[in-house]
Amino acid sequence: MQRFAAAGAGLALMACASLSPRADVEQSFVDFGLSPARSACLAEELDERLDSGDMRNVAQYVAGLNAAASPGQALDALIDIDNPRAAAAIGAAGISCAFPR
Repeated sequence: MQRFAAAGAGLALMACASLSPRADVEQSFVDFGLSPARSACLAEELDERLDSGDMRNVAQYVAGLNAAASPGQALDALIDIDNPRAAAAIGAAGISCAFPR
């Protein structure tokens, strides 16, 4: 019985982690082609700067970049983010993660 409880708790924990905006943002950056370390850095920086709603916007934004068929479409997606807080946070996180600590 304890095994089932432990397995259930583990599955619940994994489900919560996969549904978090931070995990979605990190995975979106990995899917975009960034290294796991850079993706984790960006997601951590953004998570510190943004609330969960803004993080969801960023995850959707990066998913749009992933769906771009050409560099021009990726540039259009970059311009299309309609969230000034997220845009500023992405720029700050990009600078912060460009220079590892």
